Amino acid sequence: MNESSITISWEKNDDGGTDISVSGAEERQTHFREAFLSVDRLPKVHDITERETSGESAGNSATVALLSSLIGIIRKSNKMNGRMVTEQERNMKFPLTDLISIRRFAQIVGIDIDERKFRNVREFREYFGKLIREKK
Repeated sequence: MNESSITISWEKNDDGGTDISVSGAEERQTHFREAFLSVDRLPKVHDITERETSGESAGNSATVALLSSLIGIIRKSNKMNGRMVTEQERNMKFPLTDLISIRRFAQIVGIDIDERKFRNVREFREYFGKLIREKK
């Protein structure tokens, strides 16, 4: 499975501007991040009504309305930064964010994982691949 996601969030500043943050991820690994500063009024999510979410037409959906509005606002915004997230940065976050899930997975499938054998995503993939091959 190849799970991809884009997260867009925004927050109003004290000076009246709005910070817009966009990140893209594959397999829950952040691939890029961008930040924008806008002076335009952004859509309010709580303004969405049942009318926008019901019905069968994708063109008349809350998602299309929100994304269209956001794209227009982002195009007029000032891009503050944008960068690719390196494998080294992802690896540094690995022990803090993924280890609990790995422990639960190991418990569910009934295997023992030696956490001393890996320190980052690449080492875990190699370790887990070897573990699976041994179990066959």
